[in-house]
Amino acid sequence: MDRQDQFTAWRDFMAATIDVTREGDPAEGFEAVQTVWDLGSLALSHAVLPAGGRMRHWRHLRRDPLDHWCIVVSRGAAADGAFSLSMRSLALPFEGQGNDRAVISLYLPRDLMRREAAALDALSDRMPDTPLVGILIDHLISLDRRLPSISADDLPGLVEATRQLIAACLIPSADRVEAARDVMVVSLVGRARKIVHQNLGATNFGPQQLCRMLGVSRSRLYRLFEPLGGVAHYIHRQRLLAAHAALTDPLNNGQIVKLAEQVGFGDPSAFSRAFRQEFGYSPSYARAAASANAMLPLVRRPAPARGWSGLADVLAGLGA
Repeated sequence: MDRQDQFTAWRDFMAATIDVTREGDPAEGFEAVQTVWDLGSLALSHAVLPAGGRMRHWRHLRRDPLDHWCIVVSRGAAADGAFSLSMRSLALPFEGQGNDRAVISLYLPRDLMRREAAALDALSDRMPDTPLVGILIDHLISLDRRLPSISADDLPGLVEATRQLIAACLIPSADRVEAARDVMVVSLVGRARKIVHQNLGATNFGPQQLCRMLGVSRSRLYRLFEPLGGVAHYIHRQRLLAAHAALTDPLNNGQIVKLAEQVGFGDPSAFSRAFRQEFGYSPSYARAAASANAMLPLVRRPAPARGWSGLADVLAGLGA
């Protein structure tokens, strides 16, 4: 594409909702990259714009039935590259300008948050000056970064978590903050469980790798898995459960050593000891009992140092 046509192409992409003009000579070029994600009930776009670019001016073009809020995380052109948050309704007149280097835009249909509509409209691009706004910025940045690895089955839960977080951060109340926290924790733990099961066969997979794949700090990860006995304990037990399932599968005739390797145990002796400690019987006994159609208990042995303080701790570990 000719340099002089680059800005026009980017502008045409948004022409149905926003009119954008730019200062300067069109021949300077406008090398921008725009990515758009359809999340079902939400849409997220990420625009990477020319660094040190000319000032851009934009205004809303009223188009029925577009009655969406647009929540924008922008990264300024200044040296510190600080992020800021703004919000506006596409249904209302608006004009602005900027030369941001990167813009993440979340498009939120009014029907998704109709109960909160009046409170969101009252913000009118005036964000509350609270730490909660920073949490929402972090969430949208993480959402943009992690979307390529999120499956379609996870999208409904992710949309609900995002909806709850928007309400908690922009129109906070004690109930909304608590609801958002609970939804986000459940969603994050679900993603963590899925990552663990996808990487059981990797012998070097552990808390450090899970932190990186999940995009959270080590302390955050440890807090999430504290009710399950800790991160390392959870991964270890999932490997043993996977081995147990394979050993008691009448259609699986693989060697015990090979089955152990497939779930991340490289040392046969260590695997045998861990298996016996967890279930109360050896891997070979599990296979023999399954062949004889005998019932085998999946004994859960709590770590002595941790113990259980009540029924809530027991229930929190079910299915772990």
